Amino acid sequence: MTDLELSRALRTLRRTVQMLETELRHGRLDEGLLADIASQLENGIASDERCAVLVRGEDSLRESTLTPRPELLGDTIRACEKLKDAIEGVLARLG
Repeated sequence: MTDLELSRALRTLRRTVQMLETELRHGRLDEGLLADIASQLENGIASDERCAVLVRGEDSLRESTLTPRPELLGDTIRACEKLKDAIEGVLARLG
């Protein structure tokens, strides 16, 4: 994957994570957006070694949704924020 292709894919991923975060802030957990995030990573982003941190971030995000509890939305919002920060870090290194 070229830097340009990766950059575009990361921007799309960031928008999807932002949409999930918005849904969470409205009290809704959108399983479709979670699936979209996983799919985007599996379809090229995760294969780039520069994006290993994003795979861990997505794992953390997914894990935060597994057990229903009062803190679920807050924990998942924080996981979204961390994943967006990680995406920004990779984009910054791409230049």
